[in-house]
Formats: sequence, C-alpha cells, structure tokens
Amino acid sequence: MKTLLFIGHPGHELLAYKLLLSEKPDVVYLTTGSGNKNKSRIHESINLVNSLGLEVLFPFEPFSDRQIYDLILQRDYEPFLILLDTLEVLCEEKGYERVIGDALEGFNPSHDICRYLINGLVSRLMSNNKELANYDFLQDELHKGQDTIKEDSIVLDLSEDELQEKLKACVDYGELKFEVERFMESFGLDFFKKECFRRVTDLTKVINWDSEVPFYEEHGRRRVNEGVYEKLISFNENIKPLALALLR
Repeated sequence: MKTLLFIGHPGHELLAYKLLLSEKPDVVYLTTGSGNKNKSRIHESINLVNSLGLEVLFPFEPFSDRQIYDLILQRDYEPFLILLDTLEVLCEEKGYERVIGDALEGFNPSHDICRYLINGLVSRLMSNNKELANYDFLQDELHKGQDTIKEDSIVLDLSEDELQEKLKACVDYGELKFEVERFMESFGLDFFKKECFRRVTDLTKVINWDSEVPFYEEHGRRRVNEGVYEKLISFNENIKPLALALLR
C-alpha cells in the first residue's frame, strides 16, 4: 500500500523503523527538530531514511521549532493552511492510499499540529470522495509504557536482525543518543521490539488528555516562571483555534 509517513520532529522515524523497512513509505517532516538551541537535526534523519533506500520529500520547507512557536504565539495560522493545501496536492500527485503520523497527545505542540494537519487532510480528501487510510503512533504515552493495541491497529514485530539494526540506528543518532539510552535503561530491549500504528477514525478530535491543560502548557508555564521562555503557548488561546481551522 502506497504510504506517506508524516512526522512532526526528525527522530520519530526511529519509532517506525520496521515500517520503513516493510512498507517503504515516502517521508515528510513538519519541523527540523532544532529545539531551543536552533540546531537542526533533520540531516541525521535524512541520512537514516536514505540509507534504507527511501526518500525524504520536501513539498514545503520544514519549520524550525522557533518559527513554528512564533507562528503559534502570533496566531498566524495562514502558513499551516497553505501547508495543508500542499499536502493535499502531494497526495493527489503521488496517489497515497495511507498516511501515518504523530498521535494527538498534548505532549508537544508540533506533534499535535502534525496530527491536526493529517486529520484535516483526510477530511478534505473524503469530502472529494477520495479515501486515505489514517493511522497514528504514540510518542509520549509509548515512552510511559501506556501503549494501546486495538483490533484495527497495524502491529509490526521486529526479527532479531531487524532489532539489532534498529538499535544501532538509535544509538548512532547523535542528537537523540541520551534519550535512547534512557529508554533502554527504563524499558529494556522489549521497548524496541514492537511497533504499533493505530487506526484513526475521529477526524474532529482536538483534545486527547484528561488533565485540565495539556502537558506542554504545564511545562511551558514552569519555563516562563523560570525565565527560560518569554511567552506561554496556551491550548485554548493558541492551539485550539489552529486545530479548528485545520479540521474545518
């Protein structure tokens, strides 16, 4: 099945390594993964994807994290709507039958925007009588060991050789080495042996957390109080209007 893997941050493809091997998707990144230090890590992901004989596409120039946060704080949603148009054209040109991308978790605004874009894209195509199977994969909840597998999920088990190959790719990814080692210590090798991609059917969902505010807002408030961030990204003021615009 011709597949598009649309990823919020470079490095997420490590959680879809078996998918890269077995389904051979085209890969598109929303951001460069530059973080607060404005140092891009997308080159490492491009090298990894290319080493597997796959292609990273650039239908648009990925945002730096600083750019995406500035747009959110300024409530300038037009670039995201243009990006949605671009993704729609890409799907029509490439004839994708399935799209897989970040889950809605409230952990990071860019991850959630990636999901809103995907759901908005699928909704648009459906309105034009075109089908695009829609799947997500967890980032934060998976790291907490709270994976959920349903009957309509795609579950991929890695062979021993594939596992060793994946582990090497994880360790060799310099920008994420510390995080990878932390997961190994916390969860062991079992964490890396299985990949789960969940079918998404609710295209209107904007919230997927039980707390009063998402994690990124709680974390952002602490960072503002510490003087690290100047302004707070609020779900109600900044993210929800963008989500509704993309899902409209």
